[in-house]
Amino acid sequence: MKWWPLVLVGCSGSVGTVSVSLTTAPGSHVLDTVETLQLTITNPHEVTTAHRSASGGFDIVIDHDATGATGALIIEGLDASGATVAVGQSPPFPFGGIDAKVVVYMAAPNTVGLAPATLTPARGEIAVGALTYGALFAGGATGSGASDDVVIYNAFDHSLSGGLALPAPRSALALGIGANNNAYLFGGDDASGTPTGTAWRFDTNASPNGMYADFGDKTGFARAGAIAVPIGNDHFLISGTPAAELDGQNGSVTARTEVTSLPAAGASVLGSDDTIAAVFAGDTGIVGFHGGTFAILDTTPRPGATVVPVPGGKLLVVCGGPTLRIDPVTGTIETFTMFPPQGETGCAAAATSRHLLVAAGSTVDVADVTTLAPVAAATLAVPRTGASAVALPNDQVMIVGGLDGSNAPTGAIELFTPAAPP
Repeated sequence: MKWWPLVLVGCSGSVGTVSVSLTTAPGSHVLDTVETLQLTITNPHEVTTAHRSASGGFDIVIDHDATGATGALIIEGLDASGATVAVGQSPPFPFGGIDAKVVVYMAAPNTVGLAPATLTPARGEIAVGALTYGALFAGGATGSGASDDVVIYNAFDHSLSGGLALPAPRSALALGIGANNNAYLFGGDDASGTPTGTAWRFDTNASPNGMYADFGDKTGFARAGAIAVPIGNDHFLISGTPAAELDGQNGSVTARTEVTSLPAAGASVLGSDDTIAAVFAGDTGIVGFHGGTFAILDTTPRPGATVVPVPGGKLLVVCGGPTLRIDPVTGTIETFTMFPPQGETGCAAAATSRHLLVAAGSTVDVADVTTLAPVAAATLAVPRTGASAVALPNDQVMIVGGLDGSNAPTGAIELFTPAAPP
């Protein structure tokens, strides 16, 4: 891993300085052949270049108006021929009178590499949720049992920081992210491997490392390996039997008796009618949820499926069969047979505004999120099963957790880095 001091972005008006440096995967040499760095500020659009100095580094100083507009930094590394050999991007942030440090992860375009940070101790069955600035990892199963660890991955500097430990060890938790980066944690296996019905809210904003509200143990709702799908106003549908709804505002859990159960995979999206809708998929088929009502969309079993929200108010069902694109408002289903390869099951999948990533075993397949045309294929540094994928706010996708080839938990975090946007 290399750290390259790079940029001072001076924000005139309300004075602030954003210090930017570069990092790479451990042992990577992707920056060795870079002769020119091109820095793009996306809003307002501004491009600056710098050539490698005699000392071997790069220095750029930009005097940028502190408008408060939100934009991102895109950095491209060009070799002597002008070809792009490395690329990276920051999450969006306001260009105002702030002092901040940003670390941009650089990699060859459309590749997967190890993140600078490693999850310690290694564990599988981690609950993973996307935050506006990164990702939250909660609990999991280590070689010696359930964990109470809570860790946050910060996409602004690619570091890990510890959150307040769970009230009790849990693995295979259901985790839903609500408003203001509040995390809702339900069920999971306890230290003895017994499914529980506990409900907790974790406030990630509370200083110094978060704060919990304990909503108690919900009798009759014990489960592990479930998911919590947000349906608005800090309410979540929780998969399993009986189907359950968690009200994050008061911590209550009620059974949704309109369906016998909810399949194990699911996600929600803001639909075309500006209401939140959801799709669940699994062994019993596909269930839709819209306007407070459930509907059976398909009875074909989808073992090992994953559901991914994509732009345009749609949801994709991938793995365990052909890829389906579902409009949860109308119930319309489109079938795609080209991506990903049909043999994949039990995959990890996530989508950004541009790409869909599906990881299974050692293989990573990347497609255009709109057309599903293949974009790239890669191999994980640590092949794994039972992993999670999460889209980060800097247009990367993270693959984390799971069991490696020897059936042991892995702490390796891997990142898909896309080519720079056009």
